[in-house]
Amino acid sequence: MIRLRENRKGIGLAGASALLLLLVAGCGVNPDEAPESAGSTGTAARFVPPQEDGTPVSRSRPTQRAAGTVRISGKAQGSLTSDLVNAYERGGATSVVSVNPSNENRAFEEFCAGQADIVDSARPISEAEYRKCIANGIQPVQFQVASDAAILAIKNETDVGTDCLSFEEVRNIFRAGSTINSWSQVGYGHDLGGDGNEPRMKVAGPDEDSNVFGFFGQYVLGDQEPTMLTVRSDYQAFPTDAGVRRAVVGSNRDFRAAANFDRSRQVYQDILDSLAENRRAVRDARAEVAKGIADERPPADRARDRRKLEQAKKNLRKLERSLPAAKRYVASNRAALRRLAEVRGTLGLFRFSYYEAFEEQLRPVEVSASNDFAKPECIFPSQATVTNATYPLARQLLLTVNYRNMRDPDINEFLVSSLNRSQNLAESASLVPLPDETRDTELAWLNGTSEPDIIFYQSGSVPEAGTEQQADSPTGE
Repeated sequence: MIRLRENRKGIGLAGASALLLLLVAGCGVNPDEAPESAGSTGTAARFVPPQEDGTPVSRSRPTQRAAGTVRISGKAQGSLTSDLVNAYERGGATSVVSVNPSNENRAFEEFCAGQADIVDSARPISEAEYRKCIANGIQPVQFQVASDAAILAIKNETDVGTDCLSFEEVRNIFRAGSTINSWSQVGYGHDLGGDGNEPRMKVAGPDEDSNVFGFFGQYVLGDQEPTMLTVRSDYQAFPTDAGVRRAVVGSNRDFRAAANFDRSRQVYQDILDSLAENRRAVRDARAEVAKGIADERPPADRARDRRKLEQAKKNLRKLERSLPAAKRYVASNRAALRRLAEVRGTLGLFRFSYYEAFEEQLRPVEVSASNDFAKPECIFPSQATVTNATYPLARQLLLTVNYRNMRDPDINEFLVSSLNRSQNLAESASLVPLPDETRDTELAWLNGTSEPDIIFYQSGSVPEAGTEQQADSPTGE
């Protein structure tokens, strides 16, 4: 059974510096290649093999802990950990897993103090947190169990004047009080002068009950507990991804109606033409009846003339009755066209798995890891760039452990179980599962056939293990 310790503060937001470190992690790598390391961290860090030559690994030591109990601290937005723990217990767990769903900052603080065995986070450990761990003899190793990403997309085959936004522009578009109302105000290659030819800027996305909204609000907009007050006032919120998609590309009903517009207009015109012809036919038939009477035609001929008149009147009445419906059909299809035109330029916020399912309708906007307009680093969202977090709106769901404890039987058993089940559980949770290569690499770390790449910050001096060192702030940032 999972033991949950109450913590009502919710999930904490990493500081802006840690956010930027996460966003630019991996800059300069080929985004289409598999990640060299499963974990991710800030730009000042690198991954190195563990060495017994005076590096922090040689000075690290196991966390003192009770065997048979695995202590997990933290609960990232959209975390997979609860599912992993449940699956572990259903699979015949030999250890008890306790979970403290604290915020990520507090979780890393507990981990570096030796009070937690595993940290559940959607961000890497910061340099300040890393140095506090090293000061206490703890060498962090981060295992990735899944990925997720917020995708910004417009209607496919729509030209809004740009293909790429900077991260800062994304923030400014969605934040409360945003003054961005036109696509001409954003994007690389624009004069940013407000060209009236560009479509109006509109935004849509999930409501505040969505994990994507929570992740985006925390890690992009900087609100620890995002609500509708966090986003711009004209943000169109929907309870389902399908609602967001319709706001961006239009409804299927409108697509069908718009496709029938030309045909319905032709039918309406055909009815108008037929009405004119039938009115002439009625006038001609009346004249023929009158002429037959004046000419004293035989009764059979006059009866025939009257039958022609009645048939002409009948045809005319039928056409007149069909005209209002044909007119309404044209108007309805024209309104559908207008609605489809109105969605042009709407920027939608989607989870990656939903975007993939409808990529024939949605055109993703690339996001640059750099806010330098002279040197954009535009990244297209894909399985590879989400997994290795080179796409700036991606996040890796990570489990951080102490290098010296990762082969403790209980911790090792839980991590092996989690990695073996992570792909299926990630798919069920609409997350991006690990590539087989990454999963197999991490399993090799655990079974001893290869050593993990450890996190190593080179900037500044690293204190000796056991010496007292404080993080840069109370939150570990």
